[in-house]
Amino acid sequence: MKRKEKKTYWRGIHSPFFFDLARHLEGGGRYVDVAYDTGLVKAIDQIEGLRQDLRRSSDFIEVNDFGAGSRVFKRKSREVKKITRHVLQSKRVAFSLLRVLIFWRSPGRSKKILEMGTSLGLTTAYLAASGWDVETWEGCQQTANYARKNWKGLGCEDQIKSKVGIFKSLMEESQGGWDVVFLDGHHDRDATLAYVECLKTKLNPGGAILVDDIVWSKGMKEAWEKLLDDPHWNATMKWRGKGWLFNRDGEIEQHLKLRKSYISLSKFNKMKLFTIVFAAVTLLMSTQVQAQGTKDQMKTEKAGNSTSTEGASKIFGEMLVFDLNGKTIVKVSFDPIMDRMGSDKEALASSQQIGNFKFTSMGQALNVLSSHGWMVEHVWTTLERSGAVQHFILSHEVAKLTPVSPWLSKNTNTGTKG
Repeated sequence: MKRKEKKTYWRGIHSPFFFDLARHLEGGGRYVDVAYDTGLVKAIDQIEGLRQDLRRSSDFIEVNDFGAGSRVFKRKSREVKKITRHVLQSKRVAFSLLRVLIFWRSPGRSKKILEMGTSLGLTTAYLAASGWDVETWEGCQQTANYARKNWKGLGCEDQIKSKVGIFKSLMEESQGGWDVVFLDGHHDRDATLAYVECLKTKLNPGGAILVDDIVWSKGMKEAWEKLLDDPHWNATMKWRGKGWLFNRDGEIEQHLKLRKSYISLSKFNKMKLFTIVFAAVTLLMSTQVQAQGTKDQMKTEKAGNSTSTEGASKIFGEMLVFDLNGKTIVKVSFDPIMDRMGSDKEALASSQQIGNFKFTSMGQALNVLSSHGWMVEHVWTTLERSGAVQHFILSHEVAKLTPVSPWLSKNTNTGTKG
């Protein structure tokens, strides 16, 4: 019987084990139980600095590919900058793995991770920064030598045990004893199934296997379906084109498909443009309604059907609420041209004070705004790389708006020079 995977965001997971795993993979900084000391931050900066250097590198490597081949490279001689761009794990993925490994560390007991597929060694450096004992295998000698040179530049070569050879031979020779295996090489259906089958006896109790590129090809998709049907793996989770495999005593059988918690930059830019256009259209429609209301009121007053003098207008502002490094950031802003448009000096003065005030929470900001007569017109949320951002369009009724032109003097009806 084919097992079905349940799609979910990390916040919707009930299993404590998977909830902790998922929030460290996809949650923002405030949701993880990981402390970033200065040494760790420096190590990450150095690794990412090396990534940028490799993107500009003019080096070539003669690669002996013993895996399933490449869709990008057709020759053995490969540019380092293209390997960096198309083959290496992204910063987001490598950093997420780092957070999980730090969270899984046990006091007084060293944990072991095996990486099958070294490439240029950047992901390996992230794994070493976690404090785990790292072993990495690579089939190509020149690629392994290049990775070792990178580790030496980063100062982490002593923390990494590197082996070169065919994965099948290395696995038969090894005694195992790993807590996590990251299978990131030889993306072939039969080879993947054979490696995972062998690793069942090589893992420590409760250990995990992370299989990369499970949607890379038809064969890898079939391999993942086979692994889902294997009763040995009673808990699995698909994450960013990769698959986690667990055999956990006492764990209720479940198979999850973890959704991303942020959208791609291209989609975000489209949403950002839509948000700007939507806000502009909303403001324009509001202005037109106000203008029509004022026009109708003037007609009514002229006919003697009303004793009121002038109708109220509105001024607008914006509030953004988002999380940054575990803290809630609230930004309230108003258009500076309001100082020249409004006759309600009290409202304008309060808006200046509110714009300069540093709020500590959204509730505090809304409370202060409402106490000064500001109302929320529209609310929407965008998902950005740093997490969810809430947008609020604010409005405040004022007695009168004075039309302003930047080309007219305040005291005359003639245009100013320039």
